[in-house]
Amino acid sequence: MKIKYYEWVRHGITEPLLKVQIFKKVEDGKIVAMYDIMYYSNKLITVYENSTLDGPVIVEENDEVNLANVLKLVKKYYDEATDDLIIRGERYLGEKLIELIALEESERV
Repeated sequence: MKIKYYEWVRHGITEPLLKVQIFKKVEDGKIVAMYDIMYYSNKLITVYENSTLDGPVIVEENDEVNLANVLKLVKKYYDEATDDLIIRGERYLGEKLIELIALEESERV
């Protein structure tokens, strides 16, 4: 799993503590859809929208809020061959998620 970009920022009022974005792309690099995995203090919410811009759709909600569940969602929707992975949010959560991703990658090898 390759992280294209990460940024540590404090969340604002009503914003998620951590946001993981998966940009779905086709072979020529054009973005055709996107998943947002949002980590709130009481819920994980996954939103999907395609390039037709008909509006985002909530595809999953999970009350078990932890980084292991975030990683499961990333693995479910992320395609290493074409997708971009972006992580933004609170440093303490983002760094732990990156550690989990690195651990997962080392176990795959």
